[in-house]
Amino acid sequence: MVPEAVIVGATASEAYFNEESISEGIFVSFTLFQHAEIRAFSCENNNDPLGELPLQEGGMTLLFSTGMHDLDAYLPQGMSLVGGIASSHHNESFIIADTKVIGNGIAGVQMIGVELDFDVSSNTFWKPAGRTFTVTKSMGTRVFEIEGFSVHSFYEKYLGREVAMRLPEAAAHTPLLHKANGKATPISVHKMHHDESITIDSYLKQGDEIQFSYGDASQLHTSYQETYERLNTKGFNSLFSYSTATAKKLFSNGIDLPYSQFEKHCSVISIVLGEEVFSNGRTLQYSNNSTVIALLSETGTPKTIYQEQPLHNQEMKDLDGIMALSHLIKASTEELETLNMSLQQSEQRFKSLFEQNPNLVYSVDVYGKITSVNPALKSLLGYTSEEVMSKHSLQFVASTDVQKTRDKFYQAFQGVAQTYNTHLIHKSGAHVLFSITNIPIIVNGEITGAYGIGKNIMKQRKAEEKIAHLAYYDVLTELPNRLLFENLLNESLKNTDEKLAVMFIDLDRFKLINDSLGHQRGDHILKKVTNRIKEATKDDAVLARFGGDEFTVLLPGLKEEKDALMLAKRVIDQLKAPIVFEDVEYFMTVGIGISIFPYDGFDLDALMRNAYIALDRAKHQGANHIEFYTDEMTDQAFERLELESYLRRALEKEELTLFYQPQVNLDEQKIYACEALIRWNHPKLGLVSPAQFIPLAEETGLIEEIGMWVLNEACMQTSKWQALGYEDLSISVNVSGRQFQSDKFVESVRDALLTSGLTPQSLHLEVTESTTLVNTDYSISMLNELRKMGIKVSIDDFGTGYSSLSYLKDFPLDILKIDQSFIRNLQENNADAAIVKAVITMCEGLNLSIVAEGIETKEQGEIIRRFGCNFAQGFFYSKPLNKDRFEKLLLSKQFPLAT
Repeated sequence: MVPEAVIVGATASEAYFNEESISEGIFVSFTLFQHAEIRAFSCENNNDPLGELPLQEGGMTLLFSTGMHDLDAYLPQGMSLVGGIASSHHNESFIIADTKVIGNGIAGVQMIGVELDFDVSSNTFWKPAGRTFTVTKSMGTRVFEIEGFSVHSFYEKYLGREVAMRLPEAAAHTPLLHKANGKATPISVHKMHHDESITIDSYLKQGDEIQFSYGDASQLHTSYQETYERLNTKGFNSLFSYSTATAKKLFSNGIDLPYSQFEKHCSVISIVLGEEVFSNGRTLQYSNNSTVIALLSETGTPKTIYQEQPLHNQEMKDLDGIMALSHLIKASTEELETLNMSLQQSEQRFKSLFEQNPNLVYSVDVYGKITSVNPALKSLLGYTSEEVMSKHSLQFVASTDVQKTRDKFYQAFQGVAQTYNTHLIHKSGAHVLFSITNIPIIVNGEITGAYGIGKNIMKQRKAEEKIAHLAYYDVLTELPNRLLFENLLNESLKNTDEKLAVMFIDLDRFKLINDSLGHQRGDHILKKVTNRIKEATKDDAVLARFGGDEFTVLLPGLKEEKDALMLAKRVIDQLKAPIVFEDVEYFMTVGIGISIFPYDGFDLDALMRNAYIALDRAKHQGANHIEFYTDEMTDQAFERLELESYLRRALEKEELTLFYQPQVNLDEQKIYACEALIRWNHPKLGLVSPAQFIPLAEETGLIEEIGMWVLNEACMQTSKWQALGYEDLSISVNVSGRQFQSDKFVESVRDALLTSGLTPQSLHLEVTESTTLVNTDYSISMLNELRKMGIKVSIDDFGTGYSSLSYLKDFPLDILKIDQSFIRNLQENNADAAIVKAVITMCEGLNLSIVAEGIETKEQGEIIRRFGCNFAQGFFYSKPLNKDRFEKLLLSKQFPLAT
């Protein structure tokens, strides 16, 4: 019928025409353009129309869609457009695109031209109502919970069951507003899901704030007034209006009166769609609770300035909106009642807290008079409430604490809570320590008194004192511990005018007692030792247990150095008598090191360090030795550290070597074995004596590594000598205590034999008495395992340990070596001779071979041979030799050997 026209449209539930609203039939409105280019476009079935739609930036676009909400994907950026989603009419909706009717797709028209003048806007007229709510669960545009309720339950609680049952349509009458950055944006509800969640047109996250709203007539009037002013100012010729939550449903005069005013000055095209779409060239927006308007004209068309006509106020008549607001008021009232009930419950809780509290709770006025007190008063202080009410609170405070308590009350009345300890007077007259907290009572901004909470802390204080005692005193001996000793020393050092002495006392070989008798028995003996040392120090000094078997003594107010020396001697004298425990006597010796303030240091670290250096020197000098610190000792300590550093690299640098001392058979007058002895030849220090570095290796733990090197080297060398024709030659290797107690020791011996090819019968392992006594059960099992392999085991330095004879019969041994201390002064009929005879006789009974060490004269060799000992070693026969010289000695086969 109109072949030159471009037709576009959509199913609408209502239209405005000729000063009235129509809801049936076909409504066609023509707008004439003289210069603008008109481009129609359409797309069916959600196919991507980008290649087909002749759209471009600029201009103004009218657009309609049936059910498609993802228009962003189909349209270019920067477009100005108005339009919407076709509404359902008899459960059907369609759009018209030029000559086609489309059931699912997009249709529209774009107007482009330099003379085209347009203005697009989106108006809303919703005003917030009720309180603010918080979104508690959401994901993008899907909202699951508000205030902890499902969305359906939330609407039912605040807007009523009828509104909740008609979601999402009912949400348009009182839409939610999203509050962010000082702005409230209406939210459109697109869909209600079976899980009672909703899909909306905005993104909400957990914690966002929302609020209900209602249609505000004054806001509607303002939006129409603004449109009228733009129309009047610029003189537009056409007005296109698309809305969903139509004003006609909300207000008595609806849109009739405003649009009738507009129609006097321009053509008006207004329809009500399912949802409106709006873009001002930046973002595309969907909504079902606002109105979008486009004003158009061309510069070639005459414009007229119109006289402004007044717009009348509107009255709200939307029944659904009124019902929703009524329910919102009801729900808010219920919340106030709930709040009142909550306040009553809070009051009851406070009453329970006050009356059932096991601590003392009371209140006083600004004058300090007691105005309330809880029942705990009776059990804590013995008074009834009648006996204390209206009396001044300070009457019940111990006189020594009155002033402090008064000051704390005054500070609380200044608005600052106070916590402090004070003694309250029990009805019996006893003073009871309480921890008091005073809290100001503030009513209408004015302090009217104070609450007090009192906790009986007598048991707590005793517990704290016990903890403090444990922190500062040794549990076993009840002596001050290291921490307290250092605190007392620091305090004493503040008096710089007085001299003082710091003393270290270390028990000799106490570890052996612990290891052999067990720690429980060792603790009993240590207590007895402590009592002896206490007797020696008395009240003249502070005695502390530094740790293990070490004690420290602080002797303040020292007049002369000899006073410290006399105290140290008293300690040694007190320990001379044996300590008897379970009918066994134990003899205790000590080493003592002393430093003097201010000569040996000005602070704790220096005095403690130097006293310990002096102790180390005393321990090396022998039992019951006392040493005062000297500067030379520090040099020696540094030398010792330097020696340790060198020793750690000695194996790596191949500085260690073995010497071999022959062991001879006196009957056959030949060498039958040799003892491997380690030597250290350092490039800077020269030949270092084993007496220097072996104890250091023991202390540092290097002895295990060194011991394994000795074992492997000795086995390898002996195997070479046997290959030269000395098949009967055996090697004797010393084993350290740490090495022997290692759980890998037997395996390491087996590896040494396997690597060298030496037979087990050719290896003798020498252990000391003290080594086997550390853990007797373990030692016996270890010795049995070695003997099963065929290895011979000997006890070295026999006669120098504890309880030798009583333990000897229980140990699986092959050889016993008599210590050279018994040989050194050996004569035919002296005491040493008697001991040697007894040992030889005992060994014959135990089927043990005997080797006499330290033979230095021909006479000593003949004596032990007459006593029945056939094996010996010593300087008379040969000094220790390196492998080359020992090999020459074997080849010479002379006897007596070269010395």
